[in-house]
Formats: sequence, C-alpha cells, structure tokens
Amino acid sequence: MTLVTAWTRSFFLILGERVKVPAWVLESIRFAPLAAMVAILAPEMFLPASASSISEFNLRLPNIWGGIAAVIAFYYTKKMLSTLIIGMAVYTAARFLL
Repeated sequence: MTLVTAWTRSFFLILGERVKVPAWVLESIRFAPLAAMVAILAPEMFLPASASSISEFNLRLPNIWGGIAAVIAFYYTKKMLSTLIIGMAVYTAARFLL
C-alpha cells in the first residue's frame, strides 16, 4: 500500500516533462480544495449531528448562524482570526438563545 501511495503521489515527478497536462485540467484542479472544503463543512453547518437526511434541516441550529456570521466576517475583513472569533461568538450566542 505504501508503494502504491508513493507512486500515485509522485506520478508527475517521476514522469517529469514527458506528460503534458491540458490547461483545462489544470484549471479544474484549482477548484478541488474548495470543493473538498464545501463537501466537508456544508453537512456540519446545515444539519444536526444526528441527521440522516436533509429533511432534518432546522433554522434553529446554532451551526447555521455561526457559519453565516463567519462567512460575512471573512468577506469584509479577509482575516482568519476575526472570522473565527466572530463565527464562534455568534455560534455561542445562538446556542444559548435558540
């Protein structure tokens, strides 16, 4: 398994310039980290911990309000620390108020 992992991760290093990757593939790869983050964070933000389907969506979840506040904070400040502080403050307030 170690050899397979090492080979697949170093595929382009081993082959070097012999493999030309099309520009559209390189452009598509740019969005892979963002897509992975959305796939991980969206269910955590919009569904309760014990949810089995989207039908259990509820606006009274503090996750939603903390996440929305964090997105807005990042949009305006572009700073990670303020995003974390504002998002967690709103999440904590929503936990106690909702």
